[in-house]
Amino acid sequence: MKIAKVGLIGISGFGSIHLRSIEQLQGKMVDLKAIVATSYEKNKEVIDRLTSRGVKYYQDYRLMLENHKDLDFVAISTPIHLHAPMAIDAMKRGFNVLLEKPPAVTIQDIDAIIETKRKTNKVCSVNFQNTSGKAFRKLLEYIKEGRLGRIKSIVGVGRWKRDESYYQRNAWAGKLVVDGNYVLDGTINNPLAHLLNNELIIAETAEENGGVPQKVTAEIYHGHKIEGEDTACVRIITKAGIEVYFYSTLCNKEEDPPYIMIEAEKAKAYWTFANRFKIEYIDGSTEEFVGGHEDLFVNMYINMVEHLFEGKQLYCPLEMTRNFVLASNGAFESSGRIYGIPDEYLEISNENGKIYTYIKNIKEIIDEAAENKKLFSEIGVPWSKKTEPFDLTNYNRFEMFIE
Repeated sequence: MKIAKVGLIGISGFGSIHLRSIEQLQGKMVDLKAIVATSYEKNKEVIDRLTSRGVKYYQDYRLMLENHKDLDFVAISTPIHLHAPMAIDAMKRGFNVLLEKPPAVTIQDIDAIIETKRKTNKVCSVNFQNTSGKAFRKLLEYIKEGRLGRIKSIVGVGRWKRDESYYQRNAWAGKLVVDGNYVLDGTINNPLAHLLNNELIIAETAEENGGVPQKVTAEIYHGHKIEGEDTACVRIITKAGIEVYFYSTLCNKEEDPPYIMIEAEKAKAYWTFANRFKIEYIDGSTEEFVGGHEDLFVNMYINMVEHLFEGKQLYCPLEMTRNFVLASNGAFESSGRIYGIPDEYLEISNENGKIYTYIKNIKEIIDEAAENKKLFSEIGVPWSKKTEPFDLTNYNRFEMFIE
């Protein structure tokens, strides 16, 4: 196979995972030609190691694009609010792009990236790596083949824990807006974004407009003393009438593997981040598929290269993520604000010097809500706030939080 020449914008934070993935494929499927990092001192060791083998280093990504016009694609792993402008600039300059999730924060930005892609005829894949696991790909095949029948509802549950340092790791963590730019950092747009995106991909795979959000009702909260959200419950009714539910928190006492439950005419299916699924058919038969251990990040690079050189289908093309951004915007519009959970319902825990904030009984609360397909306010959670549905018909601009 031809080896793809790659440039990487951002090598610290999540960019280090991109770099690790590239280096696993170095010389086999990719050839890293250039990197971008705004701070040399912060990344001195990595930069020196890479430049010693001929990789070019830049502090300004635009210089990299000017000096390496032969790159087959550039990977962008920068702060969330830079994804859209950098992707647009790169494609306008003639480059294919592998873009870290979320591709954009607002519907107007994702539409601008999509329009640029259309005009430039460039490739843009989004690094929602949980679309690349064997079990998820196989599940989508089953859905396309109609094995589950028409899908009625999809429920996604993600319960993780994060300590205080998580919100101190950079200038935008836990923020809604940074320097006048939208970030909306939280479970919906960042760590558990994969869960919601996969739900909507399942819905869209099932039928046309199956994953296009029509009405969204959401309750968005924070237990941590942050600007953004760390806990959410969302109900989405899609244009095809499929009900999609999303339950998330970073205030759980355990790190539970996120999962998706599908209820369809012919079967119920259960898929988990552990790269496996189980199907229970109405005739009583069952089927299980285990994808095993995979490096999902490496998968995304392989997929990008194979798409460019062999025409293979992208796991997560840019256009497929518009439903995710639309649902996210609708959730914030419906909630209207992020509601703080009163201290009496929180538990602060010092674990080996790390400070965690837990929402009391959040595991049980989400279990009950998910089982009954209800929002927190609908099951009488004392700290919950009832919100109204938001209609996304002809919705094309998000304007909250910035005056």
